[in-house]
Amino acid sequence: RTSENPKFFRECLGLGATHIYLEAPGAPTVSQLREMKTLADTRGVRVYMGYQTLAAKYVENAVALSRSIPNSHVFFCHNDTNQSADLHKIFFRYPEGLLRSMASYDLAILVSQYKVTANLIEKFKVNTNRLFSERKTFRNNAQGKELTDYSRVAFKITTKKGQHVSVMADRCGGLVSFAVVKNHKGEEIRRFESHDQSEVSDVRRQIKEDKEMNRQFIVQADDFLELKRRIVTGILSGKDDGRALELMNVVGIGEGIDVLILADYCTKEIDAVLKAGDGG
Repeated sequence: RTSENPKFFRECLGLGATHIYLEAPGAPTVSQLREMKTLADTRGVRVYMGYQTLAAKYVENAVALSRSIPNSHVFFCHNDTNQSADLHKIFFRYPEGLLRSMASYDLAILVSQYKVTANLIEKFKVNTNRLFSERKTFRNNAQGKELTDYSRVAFKITTKKGQHVSVMADRCGGLVSFAVVKNHKGEEIRRFESHDQSEVSDVRRQIKEDKEMNRQFIVQADDFLELKRRIVTGILSGKDDGRALELMNVVGIGEGIDVLILADYCTKEIDAVLKAGDGG
């Protein structure tokens, strides 16, 4: 759980850890993650964020193509395999919210690959169509708590440098995530998908055979493995400083802070629009 990360992080430091793999987003708040970074820096401990989507081939291919096209627009669609009937469980399992959990992986792409940070945003536009953005409230009667969050959300960011990037995160969008690269006219150049039909069939088989495993761990198993392989290789070779992490598409805790700041910015902007839309 994200809420337990700061406690376990300090325990690892106390045990003398020299390298820490920190599950994203690292901590519930920006201030907590900053405190953790300060502690790590003081002890000379390297911290790597578990943003495995950055190691996904479809993301790397989309980023590479977008960089070769002047004034390109990239759309990242992150889908999850939850059922709508289970949304109430998901909301309470991830109380930090969609932007600080599921969507933070896409924000990590924006921060690390396109250098998009909250202070560089010129325009933020939410797709208010309910097919793309939906806000729901659930009540946990056993705990006596009520929680409001997004089942899905879509938005476009234009930076002060003229970059155009869009993100959609859908908790019930299905097994395949994708990225679309467009030219300056908005014409689609190419679409990259996380899984082909053969891989989809294989993942569905694994999900059916192992019902106790979190589905997303199965869906992104190759990405988890690749990210950890890169980190371990970097550690063993001694090439795991800031520049090396960038070349490996691995996010350090410093950029992890930027991701959380961006998540908070997006949450505030989206809340303002969707609350107004539903009279909240």
